Amino acid sequence: MDRKDEREVELEYAPKGMFPEDDEDVFEIDVEEDLDVWNRTGSGYTWGTGTGWWASGIGGATSMSSMWSTNTYDHHSTAQRLLKHKNHIDSLCKVVDPTVKHTLEFASAHGSGYTDMRRGHIVIDGKLIQDNDSKLDVVSGLAIHEKLHVIHSKSLHRWQSSDEIYDLAPTYAQKQLLHNIANIVEDEYIERQLQKTCAGYVHYIEACKEHYFAKSKVDEIDLNSFTELVNTLLLLVRYPSKLDADRRKKHGKHIRVFMAELKHGIDNRDNTITCIKNIFEYLMKVAKDMSPDDTPTDDMLSDIEKKADEYADGYLDDFKDDVSEEAWAEMLADGKIDDIAKRRARLLKRELEEKLRDKLSSLISSEYLSALSKAVKYESEGLSTKMQKQIKDLELTDYYEEDIAKELAVSDGQRKVSWQRAIPDDYTARKYKNAKIDMKSQINKLKKKIDLYGATNVHNIYNQKRGILDKRKLHRIPMGMTDLFKASIVKEDKPLDICLLVDESGSMGYKLMEDARNCAIAIKEALADNPMINLWVYGHSADDVVKGQTEMIEYYSPTMTDRPMVMGSMHARYENRDGNAIIASAQRVNKESDNNANKLMILLSDGQPSADMYRGYTGIEHTAKAVKFAETRGWSVIQVGFGGIMKRHMEKMFTNFIHVEDTDELADKVSKIIRKVVKV
Repeated sequence: MDRKDEREVELEYAPKGMFPEDDEDVFEIDVEEDLDVWNRTGSGYTWGTGTGWWASGIGGATSMSSMWSTNTYDHHSTAQRLLKHKNHIDSLCKVVDPTVKHTLEFASAHGSGYTDMRRGHIVIDGKLIQDNDSKLDVVSGLAIHEKLHVIHSKSLHRWQSSDEIYDLAPTYAQKQLLHNIANIVEDEYIERQLQKTCAGYVHYIEACKEHYFAKSKVDEIDLNSFTELVNTLLLLVRYPSKLDADRRKKHGKHIRVFMAELKHGIDNRDNTITCIKNIFEYLMKVAKDMSPDDTPTDDMLSDIEKKADEYADGYLDDFKDDVSEEAWAEMLADGKIDDIAKRRARLLKRELEEKLRDKLSSLISSEYLSALSKAVKYESEGLSTKMQKQIKDLELTDYYEEDIAKELAVSDGQRKVSWQRAIPDDYTARKYKNAKIDMKSQINKLKKKIDLYGATNVHNIYNQKRGILDKRKLHRIPMGMTDLFKASIVKEDKPLDICLLVDESGSMGYKLMEDARNCAIAIKEALADNPMINLWVYGHSADDVVKGQTEMIEYYSPTMTDRPMVMGSMHARYENRDGNAIIASAQRVNKESDNNANKLMILLSDGQPSADMYRGYTGIEHTAKAVKFAETRGWSVIQVGFGGIMKRHMEKMFTNFIHVEDTDELADKVSKIIRKVVKV
C-alpha cells in the first residue's frame, strides 16, 4: 500500500474538506509517541509546572496547602476546620485576579461543582476534605479552576447562549455533546492563562488533574464505540497518558484529526470557538457513519402518527376533567376540541420524527451524557445538609481564630482564641426587651451619673499680669495695680473606649447569668448613646469546643450596631480562661479604636478563672499577668463581681474591683468606680 492509500484508510471518518489534501502534518503525527499536542511541562499536563519552587513544594512539604493546613482534626470541629479552609481557598481565588469579584461555597449533597458566570458564584466539593486535609490541594485547584472560568470564559458563555448554537446543534443530544466539547477545550484554555499571572498556583491545578484523571477511572465510562471515542478526546486534551496502546491504535485516525484542530485551538478566543465547532462537526459525521441506517420507513412513520393520536386522546381526557361540563360542551360545539387534539398530535409527531432522524441519540444515551458531564466538570459528592448548615451558621457569626503571643500564654496548647458574632433572633430580642424594662431605673440613674463624661469645663484664673482684661478690675488702675487680667483654661475630656467583658462560664448558672446579662444590658443602654464613648461588649467561655481554646462572642461594637438586641442571647456555657479573654479583648479593641482615647475594661464575673490546665493558682496568676499587660497598653481594668466571689481572689488579680450583691446597687457602685478610675 502506498502513502496515498494509507492516508485514505486512516482518515475514513474524516469530514471531507476539513483538511487540505496536501496537509502532511496530520499524517505525520505518531500516535505511539507523546500525545501532548501542546508540550505541557511535567507529568501532570499542566501549563507552567516544573519551573519554580512550586514544582516540589516549600521546604520539602508534600503539598502547597501544608503551609496553612492544620492537620489537627481533634482541635477543631469539622465545620470550623472546613470554614477555615474555605476562607483560605477564597483568598487564593482573590489573588488570581482581585479585580474580578466572586463568591465561594461548598457544594451540597448530590450537588456538583460549577460556576455561575452571571453572578461569579463558585461552588466546589468540600466532601474531599471533610475527614482530613489530604486533598486540600485538590480542592484548592478546583476553586482556582472555577475562578479562571469567571475571569476568562464569559465570551465563550455568550457564544454558547447564541442563536448559532441552535442552528449548529438543534437536538438535546447534540447540544449536550457540543457543550461538553466546549468545556473540555475551554478548561485547557483557562488553565493556560494561570501561568501568566499566578505561576505558583499551577501546582494546585496539577494536583486537581492528577486526582480526577491520573488516579480515576474516567476512561471506563464508555458505553459503545462512539462514546469511547468521546472519552478519547477528553483524555487527549486533559490527560494523554491515560490513553493506552490499544486505544491509540484503535482511534489513531481520530486522534490525528483532534490534534490537528487542537494545536492552535487555544491560542486565542476566536481559535477556541473554531476548534470546538470543527471537532463537534467531525464527531457528528463520525456518528452518522457509525449509526445504523435508520431512515424512517412508512411503518415507522405510521407508528409515530398512531402514538401521537393516542397521546392527544389522553391529553383531551385529562383536559376534560379540568373544565366544567358547560365549558366542554361549548368548546366541542365550536370545534375547539378538535383543534386542540390536532395541535397536540402535531407537536408530538414532530418531536418523535426529530428523535428518529437524530443519528446521535442512538449512540449517546442520557446516562452517558451525565457521566461525561461529571467527568468534564470534576465529579462532586457534596457535603450533607447538616454540615452545610453548620458552616453557614459559622459564617453568619464571622467566625475566625487567632493565637495570642507565646510569651503571654500559660502554655503553647492554650494560645488559641476563637471569635464569633452573636446571631439575633426573636427569642433573644424578647429577653433583651424584658431586661431593659427590669433595669429601667438603673439605666436612667447610671446614664445621669456617666453623662458628665465628655463635658467641656472652663476654669478662669484671675489677678494675672497678662491675658484677657478683667473689666471688673479697672478701678484698680489709679492705685498702680497691674494684675488686671484673667486666663481661661479649657478642659475637654478625651474619647473613652469601654470594653465590657462578660463571664459566660457554666458556674454563672441561671440566676447569676441573668444578673450579669441584665447589668451588661443596663451599662450598654446607659453608655451607648454618649458621643464621647465607644462601647464593645464581649462574652467569653473556654474549652467548649476544643480543650485549650478560649471562645469569644461579640455582642456589641461600633461596627455591630445592626444587631442592637443580640445581648439577650448571653448565656452560661462551659469554662473561663479570664487572662486570655482580657488579652484578646484589649488587643482587638486597640486595633479597632482611636489610640488617643482613654480605655476602660469592665469584667462581669462570679469569681476566679477555671478551665482545663488553668485552675487555682495558675489561673489567678495568669489573669493578674493579663491585667498588667492591658494596663501597660493604656487600659484601666475593673472587675465587677457577682455571687459568692471572694475579695481575696479579686484583689490578687485586679487593682480595681467591686462586688454587686443586687442589681439595684448597679448604678451607684458601677458609676462610682468608673468615675474614680477615669477621673470624671
